[in-house]
Amino acid sequence: MSVAGYRPIPVELGQESEGWEGIDRAGTEEVELAGLSRTEEGEEEAEGEHSGLLSSSASEAEGGVDKWALRCLLLQHASSTFTAGSYDFASFLFLIEVFKDTLVPASLVGLLTQLAGLVFSGYMGGLVDKYPRLPLVRATIGAEKVFKAANYALFLVLFGPLITIAQPAFHGEAPIGGVLATWTILLLTIACSTMLGLANTTLEVAIERDWVMTIAQGRGETLTKLNTSMRRIDLLSKLVSPLFVSVLTATIGYFRTTCALLAWVAVTGVVEYLWIQVVYTRFPVLAESQTVHEQQDGPRSSGSRASSRAGLGGVIGWAKREKNDWAEFVQLPIFCSSVAIAAIYLTTLSYDGTFIAYIKAARGYDDTFIAIMRGICVLTGLLGTFLMPHLERLIGLERAGAWSISFELACLAPTVLAFFYGTGAYGTKGAVWNEVLLFGGIAASRVGLWSFDLCQLKELQQSLADHPNRNRLTALQISLQNSFNLLKYALTLAAATPREFKWTALVSWIAVAAGTGSYALYLRKVRGHLLHLEWFRKRR
Repeated sequence: MSVAGYRPIPVELGQESEGWEGIDRAGTEEVELAGLSRTEEGEEEAEGEHSGLLSSSASEAEGGVDKWALRCLLLQHASSTFTAGSYDFASFLFLIEVFKDTLVPASLVGLLTQLAGLVFSGYMGGLVDKYPRLPLVRATIGAEKVFKAANYALFLVLFGPLITIAQPAFHGEAPIGGVLATWTILLLTIACSTMLGLANTTLEVAIERDWVMTIAQGRGETLTKLNTSMRRIDLLSKLVSPLFVSVLTATIGYFRTTCALLAWVAVTGVVEYLWIQVVYTRFPVLAESQTVHEQQDGPRSSGSRASSRAGLGGVIGWAKREKNDWAEFVQLPIFCSSVAIAAIYLTTLSYDGTFIAYIKAARGYDDTFIAIMRGICVLTGLLGTFLMPHLERLIGLERAGAWSISFELACLAPTVLAFFYGTGAYGTKGAVWNEVLLFGGIAASRVGLWSFDLCQLKELQQSLADHPNRNRLTALQISLQNSFNLLKYALTLAAATPREFKWTALVSWIAVAAGTGSYALYLRKVRGHLLHLEWFRKRR
């Protein structure tokens, strides 16, 4: 719904911000956790200037920084992302193990999850705007754990009494009881995965966008540090969680692995529930800012809730709300930046199931080599998260984003060529230079990818910081990303064989090029130019 009178507040994104200054002006304090480090020395005490960014009211009185609250925030995120990464890898692996002769079940889960995200992400983001922070996040964590546990329980049935008949029953080649049981479990698995995807979207918007933005209190450098810490945890989880599941399946088998993961979900549910309580309690700004927001927008919010309750009774009301939200989002300058990051999701040039199937079948690489290359890509992605803050300080946020996505585009150009030249016979490795272009280009591009991801995230957070429906609009970017993910599924269905994979690589590069062009439009809108010649003259 459009908000009358709202205008994006222009922010000079390239300027240096206070960062950790203002956390504590008394003496020297060190804050060091997941890259969040800065030492303040020799500053005079300034009464009344304690900001409380990383401190509770009690710790402010003591002149100290509440490191435990920060640790709990990052621990909760690490637990959540590791558990989610383990589930994503395990669910795909389990479906392939049960239904060995078809990829349809795994594809159905992925496709319908993305479709649900495309349709309902905006609504889930609206819940973050509508309900109190702590109860919503706790309820979402609980729902997420319940859906994960339910799916693991369903897999236990597949690996237990149905292990011998599930595959033929999927094709209707088993007794009617087995067919009904198998399809019922498969449909329940799809339903739980879909609901789990929506719960993950809600947590992402609530914690990684809303809570982080509120804790930073408008300090650009602090926001960068928090964002980079979150992203480093994401990347490490992507590396460690598949290895964790693989080790379990190789040592104790699929059934016991499922039991272990089910127990892990229960344990993490308890600790995450407690950690998020500590974060909310020791960062009073999370409660205070929401109270102020509700007081300022009380009449509007009440009317919005009433219309929302009426709209939920029918599809028409919900559709009108979605239409109005999209109409408003498209008019904002940040939309072009959102399209740029979403376009990158239309890619097969990453180590997902499609790309792995190609390099194993058409190129003849083994699992060990693939695991090594995947690990290298994670490391180069981490390098991008360390590079981004330095780029921002050197050339400004928008230019850092432009340089990062351009670097990704340049690195992937030779990679695409490697699919068309020097490939060798089907099922065999190509020339050495071809391997260097293929795997080296993808690895190098991760630096630009994750640096750009952080730049765009900060731009989104700052541009919507004062918007009353910021979380709902933020979730629309996730909807955009899901739409490009769906296009990727359509692309891989159209080019379904490994011999045709090269065309998907070409389309992936074109998508990154289109994203670069969309980001150029964003720069033109917010800066009025693409190249700042005066800046270059100052640097010479």
